[in-house]
Amino acid sequence: MTPFVLGFLVLLALLGAAWWFSRQKTAKAARMVRIILGGAALFAGVIISLRGGVILGGPIGVFGLGMLGEALRPRGQGGGAGQRGGTAPPRASNGMSVSEAREILGVAADADAESIRAAHRRLMKKLHPDTGEGSAALARQVQEARDVLLAQLDS
Repeated sequence: MTPFVLGFLVLLALLGAAWWFSRQKTAKAARMVRIILGGAALFAGVIISLRGGVILGGPIGVFGLGMLGEALRPRGQGGGAGQRGGTAPPRASNGMSVSEAREILGVAADADAESIRAAHRRLMKKLHPDTGEGSAALARQVQEARDVLLAQLDS
């Protein structure tokens, strides 16, 4: 009876962890996966090396160290391809610049709230996923552009 109860509790814990993990944002979930897999690979590499398989354990351990290093590196560092040099245009808190938002919606720099909403409505009729022509990603981009421009008007 005790092994059954223990197994049931472990199963509940794993289901709870899976539910919690599914509620995380993508970047945070990717970081958690890198930490878990990197730690496991490092541990496996050390164990394999200690058991005499240095040729196999060494690369596995180095791979684990690399994953941990990537996961634990501060976000502002790392010369990835997505980073730009120089000064970037001002961005809203969600990452889209005002000029990008104007370009997406096709409105002028002096557009008022009503023309922004009209451009948003026109594009959403065309790009909504239910129309068959658009996609969820395009609809999100149009929504984000509207939100950035309306927030810029309010400030």
